[in-house]
Amino acid sequence: MIHILIVVGLALILIVLVRRGLIQADMSFPWLAAIIVLGLLSTREEFVDWTAAQLGILYAPIAIVFLTIFVIFGLITVLLIGFTRLRQRQIRIVRYLAATELGQQEPRPAQDH
Repeated sequence: MIHILIVVGLALILIVLVRRGLIQADMSFPWLAAIIVLGLLSTREEFVDWTAAQLGILYAPIAIVFLTIFVIFGLITVLLIGFTRLRQRQIRIVRYLAATELGQQEPRPAQDH
C-alpha cells in the first residue's frame, strides 16, 4: 500500500508544480506518465518478473531500475532538445536586435548647405 501512496504523492507534487507555473505542462507530461506507468507497474510482481526475463536479468528488481534509468535518459534527451531549440531562438533574436540597433546608430551623411 505504501508504494501506491508514494506514486500518487509524486504525481500530486508534479501536478502542483504545473499549477503554480514552476514547470510547463507540455514538458511535465512525460514525467507524469512515467511516474504513473512505471510506479504502478513496478508494484506488480508479474510485470517485474516478465521484464527481467525479457531483458535477460537474473535479479528481477534490477530490471525496473534499468527501465527507470532508460526513461530518465529519454526524458533528459527530450528536454535537452527543447532547451537547445529555445537557446537557438534566443540567439537569433539577440542577433536581430543587435542588427536593428546598429542600423539605427549608423552615422548619417552630412548634408551640404
